[in-house]
Amino acid sequence: DQFVMVGCGLGGTSLINANVSLEATDDVFANDNWPFREHRSTLLQEGYARAREMLQPNVYPEAYPVLKKLEAHKKSAEHIGEAKNFKKTPINVTFETPASGVNHVGVPQVACNNCGDCCSGCNVGAKNTTLMNYLPDAFNHGAEIFCEVHVEYVEKAPAGGKGKWLVHYTLPHTGQEKFKAPTMTIRADTVMLAAGTIGTNEIMLRSKAKGLSTSDQVGRRFSGNGDILGFGYNCEDKINGIGYGIHDRKGLEPVGPCITSVIDLRGEPENMVIEEGSIPGAIGKAFGPLMKTANRLIGEDTVCGVQDRAQKLFRQAFFPSPYEGAVNHTQTYLIMSHDDGRGVLKLKNDRLEISWPGVGSQPNFVTGNEKMKGCTAGLKGDYVKNPLWTRLVGRDVISVHPLGGCCMAANATNGVVNHKGQVFSGRTGEAVHEGLYV
Repeated sequence: DQFVMVGCGLGGTSLINANVSLEATDDVFANDNWPFREHRSTLLQEGYARAREMLQPNVYPEAYPVLKKLEAHKKSAEHIGEAKNFKKTPINVTFETPASGVNHVGVPQVACNNCGDCCSGCNVGAKNTTLMNYLPDAFNHGAEIFCEVHVEYVEKAPAGGKGKWLVHYTLPHTGQEKFKAPTMTIRADTVMLAAGTIGTNEIMLRSKAKGLSTSDQVGRRFSGNGDILGFGYNCEDKINGIGYGIHDRKGLEPVGPCITSVIDLRGEPENMVIEEGSIPGAIGKAFGPLMKTANRLIGEDTVCGVQDRAQKLFRQAFFPSPYEGAVNHTQTYLIMSHDDGRGVLKLKNDRLEISWPGVGSQPNFVTGNEKMKGCTAGLKGDYVKNPLWTRLVGRDVISVHPLGGCCMAANATNGVVNHKGQVFSGRTGEAVHEGLYV
């Protein structure tokens, strides 16, 4: 039904995302499920300001080299009649090395080198992931950080002794799992679950199964953020959309950060954003054969001219490198939109599973693919939808922005936490567990 791509490391999925910082539009907060309205606008703006101060978003600088994929996306916007909605995206990327060599929280950082490998992890240290700001800032203020610790569940601690909560955990790759060793525990007065949508729901569902009293809404109202993936393959325009990887950048044109521009259709009937992207160099070699096969099976030619077709065949046949030919003329499209948010997260054999029949048939996915095909037509390429989103495999979809499962609400009937992130302590009502937050 729904696949999710996440990062596993100190910094979580921020290590592999494109670090776009767009503020939500007002209509997102018009939903009646939001638990409070008083001072919401003021509080949101204060939160945005704090996030900007730490994440340091910028748009791609005019002084930097021109990017082919950005220019191509602008051309696509003009072709589909959305030039007015085209703009550069604010992205959490450093484009100027700090004079002192360290950033605002004391971490060594350098400017982006346009390698395009953002989504396999920035090897330069230019991306402003949580590894480069929030986490070291917490460390500077006394936090202790431990990696390779797997939290299983939480429960209330027995009376007597320090700490109101027991956090049960295991240490992976130590052999404990071979003989089902008992979990180890930490006692704490305050526990904040911040393991991302997938990790937090897994911990909450397991805790509930172990006896923690909480809302029946745990795991419900999951959303993939309406994420849609597509490709403009073998376009007339050169794109330079494959990251450098281990290749010497000499002789290679700049790729740029993964996402640098957007066709912003929020407020329009489509209510979505269309962004261009880059493919990490680590999978560049495999990407060519994959796209060639996918194009043969499900690709749609957006131009029918004999000369255009001949040029496409030439680029595909004689230039197998990802830095030339058909692959170098391929635009990656990333859409964020609105799905119905009715996915359900469950534990199956102690692993999290997403159940969401028919998610790929929702109108936003149909509209999004039509828009990406239009963008591709502006570049005279072949449109290749996400290979998962086909009838053959049940129109499955993939998201890099999983949301929900521990939703905010005014009471336990409608959500899992209140507006402060406090976890409701029953199936109904507003009572919360003291010291337990999501």
